[in-house]
Amino acid sequence: MVFVRKIKDYYVLGHSVREKNRVIQKTRYIGKSLPPKHRLEQLQREFLKEIMGERYRFFSGKEVKEIEDKRKEYKKETKKLSPLEKKKRLDDFMIRFTYDSSKLSGVDVTLRQTFLILKDGIIPKGFKNLKTMKEIENHEKGVVAITMHKGILDLRFIKKLHKVLFLGVEDKIAGKLRSELKRDVKIGGTIYVPPKWKEVDKELNSFFRWYHTENRRLHPLELAALIHLKIISIQPFTDGNSRLSRLIMNWVLWKKGYPLIDIKIEQLEAYYDVLDKYQIEQQEKPFVKYIRDRYMEN
Repeated sequence: MVFVRKIKDYYVLGHSVREKNRVIQKTRYIGKSLPPKHRLEQLQREFLKEIMGERYRFFSGKEVKEIEDKRKEYKKETKKLSPLEKKKRLDDFMIRFTYDSSKLSGVDVTLRQTFLILKDGIIPKGFKNLKTMKEIENHEKGVVAITMHKGILDLRFIKKLHKVLFLGVEDKIAGKLRSELKRDVKIGGTIYVPPKWKEVDKELNSFFRWYHTENRRLHPLELAALIHLKIISIQPFTDGNSRLSRLIMNWVLWKKGYPLIDIKIEQLEAYYDVLDKYQIEQQEKPFVKYIRDRYMEN
């Protein structure tokens, strides 16, 4: 039977299982407060399903096989490439990813302009917004940063990555949490209200506890999707949270040897729909499934 236990200031699910000649207790982090009854019951069912033999929380065995087949094919193709070809492939991805991620964040730029800025290093004809140009260049540096980072996912890395995105664009907020700046934020087009600035540190602490508990239990693609979802929902910074969350999602995939994911601007409405499912209805699965679909089509 799955039970709920409070440990210090947070809750976990627990279940005792027998392994060989001893009984051990499996646990899963829930959060600082208990979810509504229907959501708690759903979490208990998913937890029991996982520990009784179905290893992953959101993916079926068939889906995991498809994901892993794609990863194997990706690694097989990558091995055939010369160092120059590998660089070109990453550069091509970086241009499209930077364009899409910038557009998703409301930056006014075209794909051709992004190409000219990043590929040729020139200011496009008639392009007068130098701040936008710097944002594009910084996003490219952010992609490079996630491929170079050999450490762990911690607050220092998140703040460093945010600083890369905003240095020379808006220095006053670069790498500084909302709790440091004492600022609240609003998100246009949704009724979701992010945590107040006074709650940001607590939410981040909760996030990192969740991460340290779940990072070895979840499938890497589940983990990447949920990290993206949780960071963009906490909104730890006054700006750049969506770009940051997509970069960190891809850092997880890069570190684990999976193909990187680009969410195209044409998929904006569907992207917001599954964000709402979590931020308003506390449903994680639609977002994880959405990211899986983007992974399979990239």
